[in-house]
Parts: sequence; structure tokens; C-alpha cells
Amino acid sequence: MEKRMTKPSDNKAFDNTPRSSYSDEALMSLLARGEEMALTELVQRYQNEVFRFCYHYLRDIEMAKDAVQEVFLRLYIARDRYDNEKSFKPWILCIARNLCLNELKRQKLVHFETFEGYVENQNRENKGEKEGIEAPKTLTPFEQLIIKEKQKILWEELNDLPEEAREIVVLRYFEQLHARDIAQIMGSTEGAVRTRLHRVLKYLKERLDARNDFNE
Repeated sequence: MEKRMTKPSDNKAFDNTPRSSYSDEALMSLLARGEEMALTELVQRYQNEVFRFCYHYLRDIEMAKDAVQEVFLRLYIARDRYDNEKSFKPWILCIARNLCLNELKRQKLVHFETFEGYVENQNRENKGEKEGIEAPKTLTPFEQLIIKEKQKILWEELNDLPEEAREIVVLRYFEQLHARDIAQIMGSTEGAVRTRLHRVLKYLKERLDARNDFNE
């Protein structure tokens, strides 16, 4: 894995250092100094991820595109207030979440993307595939069918979760964020997130154990 510089250097010899070699946090420091090319690099790194995240809330492509532009505008406005001792990703996703929730309140809309759609969008972005999660190629057609049926049942249970519980699952297992980062995004505490996640997983296990069609 390519190692990125954690801090920008004041040495003029580093003026030509590729922006891709800097960490997100270092880029924010550069942006605060007036290096607007740092913003270009951050947009390139995160625009797809922020779009997917916003679409999860808004369920509308054009609204999600507009939200992405607004997120990076707010990032730019807040560049001097960013604490580069904290992780960048949960910070920008917190901006995106607040923006989306405010938009939903303004339009009196409450909806979240289904888990199937979220996974399909994520796979399409990462792999360029048109389908969602694929069963391993080494399995027989019957085994692949069983796996897909169990995935369908799991999606049904996940989609029935309360919105806050679904949000935590998305952030933890799809965005692969740690509890402390989820707490930062949701304005909660790490302990509260861990407790909530534990309860959600326990609830899902009980629901799935009770379904004969999942345990066959």
C-alpha cells in the first residue's frame, strides 16, 4: 500500500510533491493555506463515496448529485475549522449526513435505500459490475441459488430495521467505519454506538434463527 504523507511540508522542495501522496488530513491543511488543488484531490478521492452515501438517504440521483456539490462547498467553507488531528472520512460523511437529513426534513421525506440497492451501487462503483453480490464461481448452481435466497432473506430483515439501526449497520459493515467514527457522524458516543450495534445484531440473529426458510 502506498504510504501517504501525514503532514504537508513548508519546504519549497516539496512544492512539486504529487497531491496523491498526501493523506486526507494533510490535504485539508494545504487547503486551509490556500492550496485549492488540494480540494481537487479530495473531490477525486471522495465524490463517488459521498454520492453513494447521499443517495442512500435521498433515493434520487439528481438530489444526490446536488448534495455532493453542496457537501464539498461546505467542506471548503469550513476548511479553517477542520481539526486535522481527527480522521477526515467521518468528518465529511457527517457533513453529508446532516445535509441529507435537513433536505429530507425540508421536503418531509423519509426514506432510505434498500440494502440490495446499496450493495449493488457499491459493487458497481468498486468493480464495474452490473449485478450485486455474486456467489463464488466454484459453487454449484444449486449452492449459488441457496446463497442468493439466504441473501434475499437477510435483506428483508435488514430493510425492516428502524432507520437509526439501519444507518448504523450501513456505516459499520458497508462503509467499514469504526464505532468512534460512527459516533462522530451521528453525534453520539462510541459506547452508545457499540451498544446499539450489539442489540441490532442480536435482534437480527434472533429473527433469522426463527425463520425456517433461512435455516434450511
